[in-house]
Amino acid sequence: MKLAHMAVVTPRRCGLYETTRELVVALRAIGVDSRIIDPQPTNLHPGGTDDRGAVFADTAWAHGADFLINHSGLGKELDASDIPVIHMAHGRPRSTFLTERDGGPPVVSYHYSKDKDPRFKAVITFWPEHVRYLQVMFTETPVHCITAPVDLDAWSPGGPSGYAFHGKKGPINVVIADAWRSDIDPFEAVCAFAHFARSTPAKLHLYGGHLKEKAWPALLRKLRDQDSLGEFQGWVSGLDNVYRAADMLITPHTIAVRSIREALACGCPVVRGISDIDNAVSAMRHSQTRQNARREAEVMYNPADTAREFMDIVNGCS
Repeated sequence: MKLAHMAVVTPRRCGLYETTRELVVALRAIGVDSRIIDPQPTNLHPGGTDDRGAVFADTAWAHGADFLINHSGLGKELDASDIPVIHMAHGRPRSTFLTERDGGPPVVSYHYSKDKDPRFKAVITFWPEHVRYLQVMFTETPVHCITAPVDLDAWSPGGPSGYAFHGKKGPINVVIADAWRSDIDPFEAVCAFAHFARSTPAKLHLYGGHLKEKAWPALLRKLRDQDSLGEFQGWVSGLDNVYRAADMLITPHTIAVRSIREALACGCPVVRGISDIDNAVSAMRHSQTRQNARREAEVMYNPADTAREFMDIVNGCS
């Protein structure tokens, strides 16, 4: 079987692409001819024929595929083809709603129109929490959920662990590494950490933040005043080294977003779903061991499981 995965190629810069790459590699490992076709080539494309085991192809190859796997748009030419489509819903439903509401890409409207398209055979999400929301827009197209993957070889405890946080290392090092979005940001997690650090000497290191946003400087100055602010950066590379050096990652997310999967795979304990400060502080004081963190990633986010579950859906559409 030939599967053309339509995804904008942005190595190490976009969670959607990294998840697509992991899926493609896992499918190829079980003998499925899966390849990535970039519908909107940019200067971020690495060139060459593959990216860490995920093979690239062009639109001509996609025309001979059994299915188009729609990760980030099909492009005008393939959108007009008669090849059946499986739609991957990578985004959080509320986030995509707010993005369109605020003038961004019209993803919700796209869902509405494609639910009426007989070529669309299935919708797949990586999070069971999203199924019922997606079923609001997809009433004609079945919605499925599969395991969210993480590359267990690339994200692993076996690597450099001496990252020193640019001289801002603390007795305990806590990391926030989520992308800041319209539907969720680290506010609750930062506040929970502030209370944690008043009784437990620790430093908070933030990555992926919008450095010029208002209000954050005052909040972070308060952490600096109590000597608990580490480094604060925007988009960075090398987060695997950060996770190996950190004592824990904290996040407001409850679903297994990439920061959670990657941190756990590196053996970094995770405290997630932070909303109630007192419960969060207690969880930070009793976080899991590094060994258990890695084991959770191996059991819960194995790409081999993702590939098998994905093919069960594809075969049901054939």
